[in-house]
Amino acid sequence: MRARWLFLLPVFLLLWACNLPSSSPSPISTTSPEEISTAVQATLTAVVVGTIPAPVATMGPPSGNATPAAGTPAPTVTPASSTTGAVEGVVWRDACAVSGGENDEPVQPGPNCKLYPDLGYGGDGKQEDGEPGIQGVEVRLAKGDCPGAAWLATTTDAQGHYVFPQVPPGKYCVQVAADNDINKAALTPGEWTYPAPQEGFQSVTVAAGQTATANFGWFASPEGFLGAQCENSMKFVSETVPDGSEVVPGKPFLKTWTVQNTGTCTWTTAYKLVFSKGDLMKAQNPVPLPHAVAPNEEITLEVQFTAPQTPGEYRSEWRMQDKKGNFFGPGDDPAEGRLWVEIKVPSTVSTLDLGAPTVSDPMNSGTYWYMLQIPDAYFEMSGGRLVMHGLNPGMVDSWALSSYPALGDAFIEGTFITGNPCSGLDRYGMIVRAPDTDRGVVVEFSCDGRYRVYIWDGANYTGLQNWTHGAAIAGGPNKTNRLGIWLQGNTVKVYANRMLLGTVSQNKYASGRFGLVIASKNTTDFTVSVDKVEYWTNLP
Repeated sequence: MRARWLFLLPVFLLLWACNLPSSSPSPISTTSPEEISTAVQATLTAVVVGTIPAPVATMGPPSGNATPAAGTPAPTVTPASSTTGAVEGVVWRDACAVSGGENDEPVQPGPNCKLYPDLGYGGDGKQEDGEPGIQGVEVRLAKGDCPGAAWLATTTDAQGHYVFPQVPPGKYCVQVAADNDINKAALTPGEWTYPAPQEGFQSVTVAAGQTATANFGWFASPEGFLGAQCENSMKFVSETVPDGSEVVPGKPFLKTWTVQNTGTCTWTTAYKLVFSKGDLMKAQNPVPLPHAVAPNEEITLEVQFTAPQTPGEYRSEWRMQDKKGNFFGPGDDPAEGRLWVEIKVPSTVSTLDLGAPTVSDPMNSGTYWYMLQIPDAYFEMSGGRLVMHGLNPGMVDSWALSSYPALGDAFIEGTFITGNPCSGLDRYGMIVRAPDTDRGVVVEFSCDGRYRVYIWDGANYTGLQNWTHGAAIAGGPNKTNRLGIWLQGNTVKVYANRMLLGTVSQNKYASGRFGLVIASKNTTDFTVSVDKVEYWTNLP
């Protein structure tokens, strides 16, 4: 031991000389060889997570609600200079024991216990005499708000003390992750009691020439908090991405569920959403709660999915899991309750091998198109495109037919570019199988990403597909969409950007000409440019 002390003494003296202001040196006679050894070891093992030099860890006094263990001299810490500060604290073992609680006997808490609502008894969050510091705990420092990305890291000494000196002024987050490999060994199973139940992090603000304190109390208990029983229950409130929504192959999408905590347990960040059945669809699993949820509070749970490449229907089921591994979910029977997402991945027209189109019109000439001129709408050729104008909000659908031949079985596709503004049910599309100018099958896209199909017989509207979400439709202003219509017998298939949106059946019109449709719901002079129209008559 003496040989080790003689080896470490020069190292400590060198570090001490480099880091303490020369105007006020601390006498070395107040520090024991054991303390010097611990300080040097902490210095040599400090980890730099960021890009600035690692802190030179020195001894410092626990403050706030922490006091040194009995019989331990109070060490000191001095910031490196008047332009920097320091962060220091202690991680200690917060003791509590209870008796009773069985066979309807009341729970009897021992000394220094505290009852945490909805959790149970644990240490009282104050370092009392006989509650030692914990050695070898990794403490991390992150810049900015909690949780943040770790910037510096060090470990506690034999008294449970840690320090980050020479820290630039600013806001920081001090973190002690109970579940990493280092701290699993140092802490043993249990729960945080300080700075808050089950929270191993806290924010500090560092000022030049001053030391900020962040202490942590750990209640070692394989059972967690003691003596309190609570129930987990959940109520479904709302969701996004309704069942049956179409999502383009390979496209990421965010599913959210808003739920309410209807039980008596607080959902802590140890709770998580866990995949239980179906298709994971490349989602993270599990998904921890981002913050605690008290009874009667609501939270919106978010899971990022990616639609599979193969067309079909997919379902992914999820359940909530508490800190003890018990599952629960919404509904009358929480033990069976679950959350889910159901989507459809559409097939693409590219698999049909259509080949070259029968006709391809670049829309740089009005030769085959009637230039509509009515009070609500007009068409014009401008900039090498046919531009449709829907003039008055609330107008009815208005269309004009081309002079191309009547078509029966065919695939017809137009490329449309929305103007600005474009919102809600402002809409555009095509009329097909029109035996005359006042009858036909109408297919439209809206600016909010929906589509519909209907028949107009000159006097009556017959809906084949009411407005519904089309995942492959690019909604909003200044967007380009290819609207495709597959006509074969009584079957009508609608495509957006070569993705199948839906299929309907009609037997009213077998053949007819096609044209362009425009209507405004919200926008004065709603404009849509038509860049290309093509059709194929040799269907596979």
